[in-house]
Amino acid sequence: MVTLIGYEWRKHFLKWTIVFAVAVFSILNVLKIYSIHGGNSLLADSSWKELYSQMYGQFEGKITDEKIGKLMKIYRPLEQQTADHTASTTYRNSNTQLSNVYEDFNFYRWSYVNPMKYAYDYKAYAHAVVTTANENIIFFKSLNNGYEARKNAAVAELFQGRTITNFSYTEMYQYYVQYDFSSFLVLLICLYGLMSVFLSEKETEMDTLLLTTKAGGAKTVWAKLLASSLFICSICLWFWLIDFVAYSWIYASWDAASSPIYVLEEYIHSALNVSLGQYAALSAVLKTFGMLFFGLAFLALSYLFRNALVPFIIGLLALFGCISLQEAYMDSGHILVKTMNPFVLVVNRELFHKAEYIPLWGYPFPSYIVALLFSILWGTIFLSGLMISVRKNALRKGGG
Repeated sequence: MVTLIGYEWRKHFLKWTIVFAVAVFSILNVLKIYSIHGGNSLLADSSWKELYSQMYGQFEGKITDEKIGKLMKIYRPLEQQTADHTASTTYRNSNTQLSNVYEDFNFYRWSYVNPMKYAYDYKAYAHAVVTTANENIIFFKSLNNGYEARKNAAVAELFQGRTITNFSYTEMYQYYVQYDFSSFLVLLICLYGLMSVFLSEKETEMDTLLLTTKAGGAKTVWAKLLASSLFICSICLWFWLIDFVAYSWIYASWDAASSPIYVLEEYIHSALNVSLGQYAALSAVLKTFGMLFFGLAFLALSYLFRNALVPFIIGLLALFGCISLQEAYMDSGHILVKTMNPFVLVVNRELFHKAEYIPLWGYPFPSYIVALLFSILWGTIFLSGLMISVRKNALRKGGG
């Protein structure tokens, strides 16, 4: 079986066209990340980057009153000078570190004061969420509303003890967790590569011979499925590694991986209590799982036709349909509809940036668990449909 899987791998995926597509898309991916940095990063300006590097050693690590006092000693005078917008804009005067006092003020506000204030205040905010949730538990129990009481208990448990004790440079992760371009590239490569898995035999009419040999049909089909899965996983691994390494290298940031996910303000209500590094790994796994579903869908679709162009176009349209549905229900109150779309695993930040629950059997299930269950269900349906089609085709051709 291993030999057969290797043969199917070499036959369908070790092609110069696929290797060329992977190489070109990899370069495009890195260029895209570089453009995001140039257009959005606070430190894209060399003077800001240089000053940030000089000051970072004084404020990184554990947040202490001493560090806060040192930062405020720099920031308060700048805040007072710019309050009435009458400060001098003379370029590079002796009292400024950057071009003028306004740029100094904005530098310290966005680079250090705002993120450090958010981190310092987060413990009190999380405590307030827990307090409110506990009050809601008592209220809903008085109304005999067991589901809402259990949901608030889940929220209280999730936020209990949350705190941000360290300051680190997290700008890289702010953009990394929102990055979807590589996922689209992977889907295009998978769609192109998987279209020929079943069609190659059909075009040469070898499918009749394979399906009528003793046990050959089933073994061949499973070998194709396993080889396709390995192809999808390897493409995903390659691009997810490029994403992480490129972001870390371009943003020159490697030290925030141990910070909690909710250090990012977008994830203030995060459904997870994990570090940024753990979240990056978890997100990559779920993205790959979503890609495996789409790969299975592409394979099932290609099996129905004898020409690669038709299933390719249908697959592309279905893909854009899933993307459109995801955009339509993003951040909406239709949580169940959102989780039914398998594309939500590919852009899984929608599942994790805030805690959302779906009632199942009277209990609150996190939306990411429900999304995973739906994807398994859809995958089982596609796999069952594919195997039934193969079996019927084998019986029909065998009988003929």
